[in-house]
Amino acid sequence: MMSRMRMDAWYNNPLFWLILFIDRISKRIAFASWSQKSWRIADFLTFECSRNYGISWGFLSSKSFYGYMAILVMTFAVLFLLAKYTTDRQKMGFSVLGEMLILVGGFSNFLDRFIFGGVVDFIKFSYGRWAFPSFNIADIAISLGVLIMIYQYLFEDENS
Repeated sequence: MMSRMRMDAWYNNPLFWLILFIDRISKRIAFASWSQKSWRIADFLTFECSRNYGISWGFLSSKSFYGYMAILVMTFAVLFLLAKYTTDRQKMGFSVLGEMLILVGGFSNFLDRFIFGGVVDFIKFSYGRWAFPSFNIADIAISLGVLIMIYQYLFEDENS
């Protein structure tokens, strides 16, 4: 028999709403506090607000209206298709934790495009002259979701 958590729609999962809330609040704080200056936490960690006008790591970055609209439409299409896929898999009894994490992160970053004109990134890791591209809580959720999906694909039985 399926557990109650599996029967609830993925978007009714409290984890979905908790991650969305934390990401939205953290971006508001970043935008208000670190737009003009950065906050160095440690030698390797800095909070500094920036906007990503493209997709992952600034790929396809554009400040033009047509570029903005193209990325917006592509992002919406991917989120819509993933939501449909996730709902279908959940109805078949599969765990959709990875998909849900990708959806919450993608949805929150999608909201940024409307609210801020681009995705708000504020977490920066660096070492010496090397720096990892800035990211946010939604990006962490997306990355974890992808890792979970890869793990499930490689190591879990399709019938579980």
